[in-house]
Amino acid sequence: MIRTRRKSHVVVLVVTLIVLLFSSYALWSCRKDEESLLTSVYIYGLKDARGLSDVGGTFEYLLRENASDDLVVFYARAYSIRAEHLEDTFGLLQAYKNDERFQLMFSAMSNYHLFFQVVSFSNSTRRKVLIEKNLETLKELDNLIGEVTKYQNPDDLPPKLVEKIFQTSEKLEVQ
Repeated sequence: MIRTRRKSHVVVLVVTLIVLLFSSYALWSCRKDEESLLTSVYIYGLKDARGLSDVGGTFEYLLRENASDDLVVFYARAYSIRAEHLEDTFGLLQAYKNDERFQLMFSAMSNYHLFFQVVSFSNSTRRKVLIEKNLETLKELDNLIGEVTKYQNPDDLPPKLVEKIFQTSEKLEVQ
């Protein structure tokens, strides 16, 4: 009887250990897959960052060449979509990683998105004034966002770069 109890305890213990090991491996595998997925989302978002790394140069050229209002609106709306995609990317990263850097990048891209929305829906005269008033800030953001594209892993983004992008985006004037 005692041997039977010991055997049953040993069997229960072995089964529990096997279940625990399997569960631990499954959890580790899920976390690894989650990290891989989040990195993929970030890398996909870098396409939009590359597209936003010449906003100031583009608007400077459009103003200098006296581009049509329709062309300026076209670019403003295209950039708005890119900024919104990056806003979503960093919002997702923030939700899963709870890292202040991603919250700051989310806020910076929200500021950028708002700027492009205001430019897109302003009248022609106001649109030109907004772009001219913000041209140096836009050029500064070109360089900073270009720096972001050098980092293939979101966890590698330097806090100082993120802070600088946020502070610069706060300079965008929409009034």
